[in-house]
Amino acid sequence: MLRKQWPKIKWVKIQCAMILILVLAMLGCAGKDKSVHRAQALIIAELESKNKNINSYGQEYRIRGMLVKRMYFQFEKNGQPFYRFREDLIRAGKRYVYIYNVDGVHDYHYYPDEKKACRCPTNGAWNESNYDKARDWHFNYDNARIIGEDIIRGKSCYLLEMQGSIFAVSKEQGIKLAKINLTKDKNQTMVYENIEFDLKDDVFSIPPGVVVTDRKECN
Repeated sequence: MLRKQWPKIKWVKIQCAMILILVLAMLGCAGKDKSVHRAQALIIAELESKNKNINSYGQEYRIRGMLVKRMYFQFEKNGQPFYRFREDLIRAGKRYVYIYNVDGVHDYHYYPDEKKACRCPTNGAWNESNYDKARDWHFNYDNARIIGEDIIRGKSCYLLEMQGSIFAVSKEQGIKLAKINLTKDKNQTMVYENIEFDLKDDVFSIPPGVVVTDRKECN
């Protein structure tokens, strides 16, 4: 009777052995995935630790070497969370400056060549309730996945995939140096250049001699 059962018992043992091998292999892959995840998490945490003390910065936006605009951002004022930004570009053939939330109450639309500006109530999207989250929007890499490394303008970067794009993030400063949109032409890569930090307060003000008109709304 045992002899008749031997082939069946042997086959069951073989099946069990095969299942055990598969389980061990899966555990090995899972362990490897966890190790990779931990390693990436440590790198991302290090990048964020390098940029968390940035209180203000400015940069140019370029595509194919051509200047699109320059922007300035501020995350603190008088030691307290505060968010405002400035955008410089060419609009309808004229130099145009937009300063958002300049004093917590107003926005400015300013044409430097005409020395004219209009001032209107800010839209209030950023206010005392969420100023402290503004920096995260710029520098938080939650849910990012490191997919490689690259050199951007002579600076070593990690390539982070997140939000439907690939960002080249400086290893040295933890800030973005380029953006590749995965859903558009790869030649439309946005490169961030001429970056500066610790901006002076007058970056977010209108210079003397400019005629300022108050309006309920500004276009």
